[in-house]
Amino acid sequence: MIGSRGPAAGGLGGAAPDAARTGRTGRTGRAGDAALDASVLLFAVWTVVYHLGLLLRPPTWALVACWLGASAAAAAVWALRRRRDRPGRGPLWPEPAAPRSPAPSRAPSRALALVAVGAGVVAGACAGLQTSGAPWWCAWAFGLVSAAASAACLLFRRSPADAPPAPDEPSRDEPSRPEPSRDEPSRIEASASRWGTPLALATAAGFSAASLFIVNSDGDDSYFVSRSVATAALGRIPFKDAIFTSGAVGPVAGEPPVSSIEVLAGSLARIAGVPTASFVYYLLLPVVTFAAVWAVWRLSRTWAPRRAVACFAIAAVYLLWSGLGPASLGSFHLLRMWQGKAVMVSALVPLLYVHLTRWAERRRRRDLVMLAACGVAATGLTSSAAFVLPLVVGAAAVPLIVSGRVRTGLAACVALAYPVAAGAVVTLQNHDTSVTGFVGDASDDFRWVLLYSAPGVLAGCALWLAPWTARRGVPALIGTGVAVVITLLLVPGVLGLAADVTGAGQVLWRTMWVVPAPVLIGLLATVRIPLPAGGQRAFGVLAAALPAAALAVTMVAGGTPVWSAENGSIVASRPSWKLPPEQVGTARAVVALARTGGVVVMPPPYMRAVPLLTARVHAANPNSHYLRNLPVPARFVTDRRVLTAAVRRPGGWKPALADLQGAVRRAGVVVACAHPRDLRGLALLEQAGLSGRRWVGHLVCLFSRPGPRTP
Repeated sequence: MIGSRGPAAGGLGGAAPDAARTGRTGRTGRAGDAALDASVLLFAVWTVVYHLGLLLRPPTWALVACWLGASAAAAAVWALRRRRDRPGRGPLWPEPAAPRSPAPSRAPSRALALVAVGAGVVAGACAGLQTSGAPWWCAWAFGLVSAAASAACLLFRRSPADAPPAPDEPSRDEPSRPEPSRDEPSRIEASASRWGTPLALATAAGFSAASLFIVNSDGDDSYFVSRSVATAALGRIPFKDAIFTSGAVGPVAGEPPVSSIEVLAGSLARIAGVPTASFVYYLLLPVVTFAAVWAVWRLSRTWAPRRAVACFAIAAVYLLWSGLGPASLGSFHLLRMWQGKAVMVSALVPLLYVHLTRWAERRRRRDLVMLAACGVAATGLTSSAAFVLPLVVGAAAVPLIVSGRVRTGLAACVALAYPVAAGAVVTLQNHDTSVTGFVGDASDDFRWVLLYSAPGVLAGCALWLAPWTARRGVPALIGTGVAVVITLLLVPGVLGLAADVTGAGQVLWRTMWVVPAPVLIGLLATVRIPLPAGGQRAFGVLAAALPAAALAVTMVAGGTPVWSAENGSIVASRPSWKLPPEQVGTARAVVALARTGGVVVMPPPYMRAVPLLTARVHAANPNSHYLRNLPVPARFVTDRRVLTAAVRRPGGWKPALADLQGAVRRAGVVVACAHPRDLRGLALLEQAGLSGRRWVGHLVCLFSRPGPRTP
């Protein structure tokens, strides 16, 4: 690691804190870890029950009852096995350290390390400055050099001083100590308990509270939240379209009913008797946001060689100031955590890296169970798990196998079983699983997810320096695997080939989710600055704080807050749905005036709110992406586009009267609204056969001939 071959414990001097001072916070931290793991196990059980429900199609109350019963049975079995296990029970199998041959000399290893670090810095700078004119080829070319040098140094040219320690063998930099028991954190993790646990709890609570007030509307809610709304309304799993019709046509192409989180939210909202969107935004959102922050804390203290608190603090700063784009990790973390895909990238990917590390270091049965549960839970969160999880697991399993831990690496692939099987079933059952839309190249994907300018430079450098900033041993190996995987994906033509093979080109930018960028950037804060002899005490605190302070200042100065208007966000004065309140209020009033089963037409921002409110009234076009992928005749899509164009905005193109008349009749429009200043659109609607002009919220609406229904 970069200047970090010293003691692995946290703190400035590397000494483990007194147990009496950390006992209470240590117990609190372990309780948080256990609660997070229990949540993953519960959701994994729900996902299995839900997938069985796809075959049997029972009502949702039966699914919930089966879920609770299966969870209780699993908890009883788990508790019984823990009681029978011996406290000092060893790993599943003893796997010796990889064979070590006498290293020729330390000079080649040091030269490789310098090459890896230097090339990594150049690659990260070029990747982050691509929008400023830096050539993209420098990013992936130097990235290849850095990743290859890191792999060669850590895997193939290991000397006794540089090789990662075996799971059962103490590091040469650490005093010999017994292996921690299954129920106790490692010394490295325990060293961060005194200050880290309170900070993590406060940060998670702050993020959870902020998530209730920050409003950043997302068009994908017309699909994800509408599934929950339809589930609550029907009391069954919605197998067909619930956005544009009441199940009259098939599901949206490229959105197989694999994810289970939306049906769980709808089922619980129905049982609780609360509006589904309120359940999602006011209860589910803060809970999963808290869990995601805690997962970042767990990975920080698992991978950081020292100063895990500083690592976590910088990770939190990065998440708050990474609002340069809607696809950034910060935008998914704080602004969109009610969506399953955001939960996977923000919470499950860091947690999966934690359990991969713990499995490789301890090889306990519990860690293997958690790996399998993470795979099942990821499948229940998003169908993207079918191609994201193999990359994450491969980044850990392949380096373990190459380093000689063959059985450990192969066993880690248990996390792939469920998502790969689910993906195979979806592929076999559907003739076309392709997703239409814009397909970006590797530079676009990096810029969307890992950003550009100062945040992009930090993310790029942190990625390629991860083998040297992460803790020695398994974390360093996994950091090498992450760097190699992403570098290969950035090579021109690789993502294009993957798009041609899978048909998932429009969403392959999510492959960048393999990078736990917040924690990797936080690891830069743990780099040890060399001090002159005799200056350890005088400058130790300053040297420890300097990297973290520099990173924080860089992020704040060069980033964009996720809550800023520049990121499309507004800060509400009270907990709010994730749409501007005027749009929600107007859409609710229009829905109340519509007849059951009718179609309403409004400007797109207002139509976006309709699927969040009801499953009996449908907007003509709440999201053009899903309309384009709906398995319907071309006339259906054309009519909805004509209706949208008639009221989109006061200026611009308006459809022909004959086209609008046919679209109103065929779509079954009962209410059509436009902006008050859109005189052309209102006149066109009246000529198309609508009448009864009146104000509704912020819009002026007209109605079909029978007139509006009395609310």
